[in-house]
Amino acid sequence: MGFVDLHCHLLWALDDGVETAEEAVAAARLLTSLGFSDAAPSPHAIAEMPSHDVAVCAARRAELAALLAAEQIPLQLHQNAENKLDDAFLARLDVPARRGIGESQRWALVELPFRGAVPALPDLVFRLRRRDLLPLFAHPERCQEFERPGRAAEVVRLGGALQLNAGALTGLYGQTARRLAEQFLSEGLYAVAATDLHRPDGAEEWMPEAMELLEKRGGNGTLERLFASNPRLVLAGQELG
Repeated sequence: MGFVDLHCHLLWALDDGVETAEEAVAAARLLTSLGFSDAAPSPHAIAEMPSHDVAVCAARRAELAALLAAEQIPLQLHQNAENKLDDAFLARLDVPARRGIGESQRWALVELPFRGAVPALPDLVFRLRRRDLLPLFAHPERCQEFERPGRAAEVVRLGGALQLNAGALTGLYGQTARRLAEQFLSEGLYAVAATDLHRPDGAEEWMPEAMELLEKRGGNGTLERLFASNPRLVLAGQELG
């Protein structure tokens, strides 16, 4: 079984990800060349973009699956979305309105603002867990709230999970994100790594480097755990060990 990408933007012309079907196919081809067998494209679930429409996203995912089959690109697609952790999300926690990951939708990919404090974060994690929703926090190394000492560890302790944008290890998002990514990785706080791939141009350079750095800095088994075994548990709706 290959790697699983739980955060990428392969559904063209719906959000800030790939713009054309050709770009989507190129991005999928790049993923498979690096050992990925599965991806859960995660269009932004926000009203300002066409990706807010669940039916439109499902149709586009089916279109992409057909294109990949025609091109003989062995990448299996799963449902997903990138959800802002805001009042709108909290109002739609019932399945399938929550727009979770995989068929079970027990997990959901959620993101905090890049800038600004979220003092109620511990309570939010508690509320989600009470509704049997397991939150997977996208790119915490890029969010100001997780710069607070101990905040990342607190979220994990309360039952949340953290998803590394692997490119952060290369400096793709700046030095602060790189420092936090290295810190959270060394502390064993990440449950999942993902590409957050938006377009293929340039990714053929930073993605192999990011995966190499992840294996080097995380130690033996880290690449397999963060890009394969744990993501498959998430897809299956299971708790992480």
